[in-house]
This record gives sequence, structure tokens and C-alpha cells, in this order.
Amino acid sequence: MNNQQYDFYYKTNGLIYGLRIMGIIFLLASLVLFFNTWWPYLQILSLPLILLAVNFFIGSIVARKVISPDYMALPFVDLFSSPDGLVLDAGCGAGRVTIEVGKLLKNGQIVALDLFDPKVDSMSGGRDLLEKNLEIAGISNRVRIVQGDVTNMEFEDNNFDSALSALLLNNLGKSKLSGLNELFRVLKEGGKLLGIVPVTGLHTFAVMSVFSLLMTSKPEWRSLFGQAGFKLLEEGDINFGRYFLLEK
Repeated sequence: MNNQQYDFYYKTNGLIYGLRIMGIIFLLASLVLFFNTWWPYLQILSLPLILLAVNFFIGSIVARKVISPDYMALPFVDLFSSPDGLVLDAGCGAGRVTIEVGKLLKNGQIVALDLFDPKVDSMSGGRDLLEKNLEIAGISNRVRIVQGDVTNMEFEDNNFDSALSALLLNNLGKSKLSGLNELFRVLKEGGKLLGIVPVTGLHTFAVMSVFSLLMTSKPEWRSLFGQAGFKLLEEGDINFGRYFLLEK
């Protein structure tokens, strides 16, 4: 491993700047509403606008800490059945999880799957950034990069010993179950999946405000896992989200 630093930042820091801009907008709106109207009821509305502005500013600080220049630490769970197994990183992005898996499995082979869609690569860095980070980590020779959709993967059935999906399943919308069904299909019998998703809490509320209340709840995730055929082995808190260790 060389002395270069990983680059897992969003290229334009769009989320962070967006939160700051929203904070400024709501702050200005509250000031205009308070000082340019004499109707007390409208002036009262300036208070929740100020609170939202503060929320967005705090959210930008939290987001800055989440988007760290380091690889992602995984929960200490019994995920890998073999030190030289084949592991799928579904929704690998710039490689934060891929690199951590490579550090844990010195002889394991990893398949890094992502859409690598130009429409979203400006936020994730794209394939070029992933390749750069893998090179810095010194694991390029053990990682096969595959462009694909987790809801319709081209892998054979019972192909992987283990799989991970960090902060992907929550972005699938109505296709969450389709993605889980596919992950179940490509795992070997007895293979395990580690899913990490954001859930409603102080950190997510700081970043997403009231919109965080619309996120899939923990009971809903458990139900989806069961519908896909998974057995829930373990779950717990990690950073601003929740991890679930599942078995086929």
C-alpha cells in the first residue's frame, strides 16, 4: 500500500453544499418573514424556519463527518465462511466497503458491483475513482469490477460465499424486495449477507430533517428480509444506520 490518500468524497460535495444552501435559504426566509410583516401569526412562522435552517447547518456538519476520507469500518460479525471465499460488494461506489473487505480477507476474491451511471457518478466518483482507490489499497488484483444492477444481476445462482450491501438497498425505492431476492439467489446455501441501511435517528434527522421520518423502518426491513427468504441472525447500530446480518 502506498502513501496516497483514499478519495471517497463526493466530487462536488453536493450534499454538504446543498444542505448549507438550504440552511441559508431558510434563514433568510425567516428573517424576511419576521421583519417584513406586522401580522403576528406570520412572524410566528419564522421560528420553525429558523429551526429548519439550524437543522440544515448541523446536517452539513454531520454529512461532512460521514463522507470521510477513510474506508468504512464494518461491524464485528461472523460474515465470511472462508478466508479465501468469493464476496460480492453490491453497490460498491468508490470502494469504501470493498477495501475493508480486502483488508479482512487476505486471500479472498471480491466482485465490486455498481451501476456506474454517468447521471450519478458525479456524486460517487464513478469507476475511475474506484479503480484509483483499489490501486492505493493494493488489492486491484483481487477485485473484479462489474457494471450491473443489483435488482437484475447476471451472476449464476449460488455463486457467492458472502455478500455486502452498504447504503444501497435504501435507495432502491419500490425495488427493495427485488434487490433482496437477487442477493438471495446469487448467495450459496448458508451464505451470509451484511446489509447496512440508514434508519430514522438523530444523525439522519440532522441531515434529512423531517424527511428522515419517511425512511423504511426497522420492522419494515425485517419483513422484507423475511419475504426474500433470509434468516435474520444479528442486527445492531452502526454510525448513522443499522446493520443486519442475514443467512440464506
